[in-house]
Amino acid sequence: MYKLYHYVHCPYCIRVRLALGYLERPYESVVLAYDDEKTPASLTGAKMLPILTFPDGHHQNESLAIISKLDEKKSLGTLSSQEMDDMDHILSQISSPLHNLAMPYWIYTKEFDESSRKYFQLKHEKKRGPFGELMKKKKIFMEELSEHLEKLAGDLTPWLKGNQFGLKDILLASHLWGAYIAPEFQFSPSIHNYLQSISQKCRFHYHEDFCR
Repeated sequence: MYKLYHYVHCPYCIRVRLALGYLERPYESVVLAYDDEKTPASLTGAKMLPILTFPDGHHQNESLAIISKLDEKKSLGTLSSQEMDDMDHILSQISSPLHNLAMPYWIYTKEFDESSRKYFQLKHEKKRGPFGELMKKKKIFMEELSEHLEKLAGDLTPWLKGNQFGLKDILLASHLWGAYIAPEFQFSPSIHNYLQSISQKCRFHYHEDFCR
């Protein structure tokens, strides 16, 4: 049995959850508190999630390495160096406005308690500024994110730049999913339908751990 240590909100963790679902690999889910430094360090020597424990007892972190090891038959395809660079560019464009928009909402989900909320906020405010100020600018972030997504929508044919679902779709969907947390933001119908199709294909339920 696989065992996944993860954060619910984390796009890199969502990557692995999507891959596990698509590949039909049952796993035990362990949602760690964001301020739990001891558990990941004891498994891999670093506070880095996701961590997947394989049936042979091996612990692996780093989402792409995990997916590569899981997907031995390359059912999700492989990305060339240029394709990976292209994906990194897409994700860098959307991640800044998306995370500025979503982070102040994430910390009030069931995933966080008072201690982990404070830890998360202090860490990310060093880079992004006070969450209260981010909330005041949410309209700007929503407009910027929508602009990037409008350009992307034309590349969904029906999957990202192709007619076959694959790793590129997992990389994109895992980042976009977090924006659902912001009540004022709405995906276009095409992007929403794209994400819901991936949810079905990968048997993915964002808050599954809190609905049992």
